[in-house]
Amino acid sequence: MRTRIRFPFRPERRRFSHSLELRFRLLSWRSYQAEYAALKLQFFKNEIDKSSKSQHQWECKGNRLIAPRNAESERLAAFGHKVLDLAENNMGRLFSVTFLKCAAKPTSHASMYTKALQILAEAFDIFLREKSEDARGIIMLDSRMAHLKKGAGLDYTVAVSLLSYIFGNEQGRQLKRLQEAPMFADSALTSGVQIADIVADLMYANAYRLNLSPDGRGYDVGYLDYTHAERYWRHVLKLKFQSKAQYNGFYKSGFRVFDHRKQKVVNDDTEIEILG
Repeated sequence: MRTRIRFPFRPERRRFSHSLELRFRLLSWRSYQAEYAALKLQFFKNEIDKSSKSQHQWECKGNRLIAPRNAESERLAAFGHKVLDLAENNMGRLFSVTFLKCAAKPTSHASMYTKALQILAEAFDIFLREKSEDARGIIMLDSRMAHLKKGAGLDYTVAVSLLSYIFGNEQGRQLKRLQEAPMFADSALTSGVQIADIVADLMYANAYRLNLSPDGRGYDVGYLDYTHAERYWRHVLKLKFQSKAQYNGFYKSGFRVFDHRKQKVVNDDTEIEILG
């Protein structure tokens, strides 16, 4: 049996919500763990040496790479491309769900996160079915709420909702390639989540750029300038999942965008095609 593991990550912003899944082969864990640790040491040795954490625990967060203030950093740009190389070389595949928020009638974070995770689970199951007869997978979530008591926090609530969907919903019960309930991991303890954090923000910045501020203007109305993130876009597209077969008459794309600004009622989703 071949087992694959995926690492969803969910940054949130006021106008924009984004969920990402990066799929890796579980059997490659030792390989990419060692590769990523060496990569961090190559680019951030001085910072790691000054830290109390080991090179495995020390993290370079994705928001550092995409921050407009770091747009001119050649070191961070090179590191971002190396992380994408690592994901590509380890046969990583990328799935993404983006919501353009409605300021007047915003959908709750929990509802968007739940919907995104269901979409990602369905796409992941399709990937596994198309990969091989014996391909199986598990879901690993970044334990962003680990400081809260057991049973509390948005991540826990959404994970329980996904579990109910997989076993209690007619459509969810078709996702038979998923082998376990969603599990949590501290990003400091697994390179998979750290890599997903980087790739998630590179995808986030490009989805933001393409859908909200393609020319980098609009700072006066609150938009950020992520035009520098375009340098990663071709590389990100190489990781995009695309189904080989049609499902209900459509090929399944790894990148999905829902524009809540066009909704007529709360929770009404208008899906649009991502540009680029």
